[in-house]
Amino acid sequence: MKKLALALLALTMAACTSQTSNHENINWKQGNLAALSETDIQLKSNLWTDKMPKVDGTSESQPLNGTLMLDTSGELSAELVVEMVVIKQKDNTWIVQGDETELRTLSENLWEVVFATEIPVDVEKSVHVALELSDSNGDVWLVERNVTIDKVY
Repeated sequence: MKKLALALLALTMAACTSQTSNHENINWKQGNLAALSETDIQLKSNLWTDKMPKVDGTSESQPLNGTLMLDTSGELSAELVVEMVVIKQKDNTWIVQGDETELRTLSENLWEVVFATEIPVDVEKSVHVALELSDSNGDVWLVERNVTIDKVY
């Protein structure tokens, strides 16, 4: 029993380590077009914050909302998984884990990854966005640079 628990702990730590180091290997000069399972995927990032005054008077915390559109040349696998979204601004990097996102299918060739996160990003400056997707045939990174953050009033 102890050996099984130790093995599970080691496996969990290895998974966390590989996941943490995985985002450090992002090629931020890469483009927003890649292929996964012989299907071309293009990323278009839409980011915004809600500046509307709240009824309860709390306006200090304004989550960063994102809709990452995936335009494809064909059908994507039903096994498609969002591994993570990485947002970079100057020397700061934030990770939105895949389980904190929602993957929606709008049509055969149009998908979207939706998220809201509380990160201390400067909404007046642009960010770089990286998205890691995977399916049974492998994984791929899509990167979009200099994405502006819209303000919704």
